Amino acid sequence: MSQDWTETQLEEQLKEYVERKALLKRLTQEHATQGELIRRYYQAHNLQSCSLDNARVAVVSKTKIQYSDTYRRDKEKSKKEFADREKQEIENFHDPNYDGPLQCKSYDPNPYNHMEVSFGKGE
Repeated sequence: MSQDWTETQLEEQLKEYVERKALLKRLTQEHATQGELIRRYYQAHNLQSCSLDNARVAVVSKTKIQYSDTYRRDKEKSKKEFADREKQEIENFHDPNYDGPLQCKSYDPNPYNHMEVSFGKGE
């Protein structure tokens, strides 16, 4: 069980975790670059898909929509209104004197929710 690790075991696990995070970051970038090269090949040769023994690799279309300035302003306004509402509901939840409907039903912060790795500059 991880609760019974020694400090040395924890250090080994942390090193492995950080190394894997760096590897995943590098592989993700390489994968994206390789995918872009394949996409360009498909485009240049007017291909839609290619098949391997156990996989099919297809190019997928995506519609790009550029909305009006009015739509974008309204969307930003709505986002701000919802953010303000969320903040108000959390404040009302923590206010013992508030007894209205505008409060979140639960507020349960989890300080051990997930792991995060941050690298120094240039790493």
